[in-house]
Amino acid sequence: MGDMSLRILLATVVSYLLGSLPTGYLVTRWTRGVDIREVGERYSGAKNVFRVAGPIAGVLTAAVDIAKGALAIVQARRLQVPEPALLPVALAAISGHIWPVFLQFRGGAGFATALGIVMAALPREAIALFLPYVAAAATVGRRLGFGLTGAFFLFPMMLLSRRLGESRWLTGLPLAIGVFVAVRVYGYGLAQSARNRSARR
Repeated sequence: MGDMSLRILLATVVSYLLGSLPTGYLVTRWTRGVDIREVGERYSGAKNVFRVAGPIAGVLTAAVDIAKGALAIVQARRLQVPEPALLPVALAAISGHIWPVFLQFRGGAGFATALGIVMAALPREAIALFLPYVAAAATVGRRLGFGLTGAFFLFPMMLLSRRLGESRWLTGLPLAIGVFVAVRVYGYGLAQSARNRSARR
């Protein structure tokens, strides 16, 4: 295995471990003494933390989960990982958040971590869309969740990146991440509905 392959592998593993950091679980343990996966909507994302433990805990969880995604890209670039390999690095971080090794593979939806990834990968676009995101997060974000609110900015971020002349790998990153998270969330919703129907029988 060549030096570049080793760096890509290292960046991917580190990204998964970063994503696996159980922010929502730790915050609610410290503030409420409960397992966030057993209350509310039964997952460890910022939206559930917001509802169970309050706005400060929810915002803190969202901020750290966004930072996890951003750090995944930062460490990959420090290892000089080429742009085409940023996608597996990004998906590893999101997968870590969704299926964290530290919580028996039961985590959150991955929206906030995905948001952090695109913010770090496309900083100019993130700066341009920052104020609209803050406005949306302060209004509809309380109901939808900070990460899901940010997901609605993935498509305009992709269009803006094309306008700014980013490489095709970076331009396609928001779309690929959005599809990955959407498929996971849709699949989770179907599975949850099936479990609820089975429990009512």
